Amino acid sequence: MDNYLRKAVEVKFGKPITRQRDINELKEEVFIETSNEIGFNTLRRGFGFLPSVKCSRKTLNILSNYIGFRSYNHFLSRDTENRLSDDWIELQMQLSLPQKKRGGFKFLENYLDKDYFPIFISHVIKSLIDQENWKQLSLLFEENSLFIHNHRTVVARMATSLHFNVINLPKGKLGKVSVLLKNKNFRDLAIYMWVDYDHANGYFGRLVESSIQHLVGAEEKLFSQLYLRKVAFLNLTEFNIDYKNIEIPENCHSILHGRFLSMLYLDDQKNRKTTRKEILYTASRHRAKNEFFQELIPLLMLLKDFSFLEEIFNLYYDELIGYVHWDHVSIERYNIIALILVNIKNGQLKNNKLLFEFFAKDEVFHNNDRYHKIFYCVANYHHKRISGDSLSLNEIENNYIKLSREMKFPFFNSPFLKDYFVGVRTA
Repeated sequence: MDNYLRKAVEVKFGKPITRQRDINELKEEVFIETSNEIGFNTLRRGFGFLPSVKCSRKTLNILSNYIGFRSYNHFLSRDTENRLSDDWIELQMQLSLPQKKRGGFKFLENYLDKDYFPIFISHVIKSLIDQENWKQLSLLFEENSLFIHNHRTVVARMATSLHFNVINLPKGKLGKVSVLLKNKNFRDLAIYMWVDYDHANGYFGRLVESSIQHLVGAEEKLFSQLYLRKVAFLNLTEFNIDYKNIEIPENCHSILHGRFLSMLYLDDQKNRKTTRKEILYTASRHRAKNEFFQELIPLLMLLKDFSFLEEIFNLYYDELIGYVHWDHVSIERYNIIALILVNIKNGQLKNNKLLFEFFAKDEVFHNNDRYHKIFYCVANYHHKRISGDSLSLNEIENNYIKLSREMKFPFFNSPFLKDYFVGVRTA
């Protein structure tokens, strides 16, 4: 039975239904109020005295009539804000109880099917972080039912909230958060939902490095190696991967598979033609083209490999421009800038006006916003320079330098901005 309906019946009845005698009294009262009868055992099942089975629509309608609604559908369509308010109050009451009395965090399962579940669990996580209650946080992340969720948008929103909860933590406190990395549910939310380059030399990079000792699965190990290799490249430092012996998980996610091939393309320069063919063949087998090319397109911009970029866009333009899920905006931004750079290289500046607008530079995206915008600076700098708008160049350069300092990547130096097209054959 719907937990909300059960509670509403108890409110109407005037007390919690905790005894067999309460069931008898309720049975009689429902008949008096509605002129309809519900079986004794049906009520016992509905209120947990017998193993639960799905209530019939007739039973749900009678109980809804009892509490003042025309039907069960009418009950379900009642004011959503009232339901949210009731649940929020209940959440606060549960959190105020001692851990043993409330039975851990199982009570949060009551909200799993609600639109506001990510808000509720994020509130719980933030409260525990603020209290520095690492033991309770560990217990929370051990509740698998709360985190193994089928809807990707729910998981993405939970991960986004967690990101903002830990992004500004001081090093000492972040070190304490790192004890949670032994839990796979925490690693999935804090690290694996997306790659964060904005904070690679900050909290996110430290989490990835601290997680190494806890990794078990091939997917986790591959993710960490590839991420640390890319960060080392941007930091102009060394990080070697043994590509011959690295394990690629079966049914590897399209993003991770694309990331692996992009790093292979970066490091194995002698065999780039072969890797290029492998990339295009593998892309043809992946349904989510924008996810597969998520790491490759930014890398090709870093390498100024325009021939490969143009080949990819010629094959998959429609799949790469546009997105289905809200968190794919991040991927589309890379693709937009890559197209702008290709247009500059080919002397097709007129095609860039709408692309710059689509990028929406004034919007702050929750993930990799600086990394997106440093590429934007490069594209905008050369578009303005070729267009004869030299007055804007100093402002663009200053913004580029600011972003580079914030991310602390020495790769993004002044020559990369000003000399980006040096040595590139342009129209």
